[in-house]
Amino acid sequence: MDDYAVLIVDDDDGDRKMLTRLLAKTTLVVTTQEARSTDELGDVEATHLDAVFLDYLLPGAFGLNVLETVRSRWPQAAVFMVTGQGDEELAKSAIQLGAADYIAKSSITAAALERMLRTGVGAARTQWKLDEQHRDLATFSEVLVHDFKAPIRAVSYLVDQVSEDIEAGEMEDVHESLRLLRKSSRHMLETMKSLSDHIRFDREDVINEVSGVDLVDRAMNALSQVITEADARIDLDQVDATTRLSCRAPQIAQVLQNLIANAIKFCSADAPRIAISVQNRCDSHLFEVSDNGIGIAKDQIERVFEPFKRAPGTTGIAGTGLGLATCKKIVLRHGGRIWCESTPDKGTKFAFELPNRSAQEATNLALVG
Repeated sequence: MDDYAVLIVDDDDGDRKMLTRLLAKTTLVVTTQEARSTDELGDVEATHLDAVFLDYLLPGAFGLNVLETVRSRWPQAAVFMVTGQGDEELAKSAIQLGAADYIAKSSITAAALERMLRTGVGAARTQWKLDEQHRDLATFSEVLVHDFKAPIRAVSYLVDQVSEDIEAGEMEDVHESLRLLRKSSRHMLETMKSLSDHIRFDREDVINEVSGVDLVDRAMNALSQVITEADARIDLDQVDATTRLSCRAPQIAQVLQNLIANAIKFCSADAPRIAISVQNRCDSHLFEVSDNGIGIAKDQIERVFEPFKRAPGTTGIAGTGLGLATCKKIVLRHGGRIWCESTPDKGTKFAFELPNRSAQEATNLALVG
């Protein structure tokens, strides 16, 4: 990729103009933004940057002290430390703290900047993916335990059902239970493979076109035993049968499974009443899962999507606090967004929206993400 979004942080107007001018002379397509101080960093609206050129000496702050802040806000960006004079010890310290490279202003040329961008940005992207992989591996076992409890229970129930039906000679029921067993085992294998691909550094995500009805069916099938035991009533009247989207089907079914399971788990004294909606929009697909549960306080709504964070009042209910964090990660990797609306003691609605993309566009997004 030869397009780069670059931020220049330097209090000297002349130095910022020099960097901008030299970047324009490279063979790369560079879009630049500027900040004159650490205070102005807060005014930078970019959510993604490929590179940051950070002056070592800023008003009221040293660049090395600002480096952590910059890397925290733009973790995928390569940070290049810039100073008025060369210093081997400074270069060593900058790189130890995560800078991609170091250059004295007297050594800056268009060729040097192009070389730094090509090598530094590539290395930063690789490191970011490695870091992400390590985070994924750290939670992988927890996610497996969380998301496989329900389908394993469904399989166990069906095995018992087959045994009872054989003893009773109800062979028609046996064949139906075996069909459901095969379906459950296939979905579990697909989910396992999808989760495995999800954390592989060299993964090639499989994007398929699938119907919204099929996604809901996968989730409901995995939760069949949980739904029965909770006497949950699920309204599917708003599931548009014409909805078709390109996605990683096992993962989106996993999102729905988590949201439905939460609606059952966090029900009020009444039996769970859940409404599922899948609707086409002009450029997206909207999924909603609404319940009559205990609800979430307004100041806790954003926190429920954080790993291992659970809303107050749910400490007595089993769970790892990873389900919604996993949902958010999957939705974001599909280029979508997820949110929650809730009123305590009256219920909650979780919604997520996925862009309407062709299979090829979705695959390209998956490879980048």
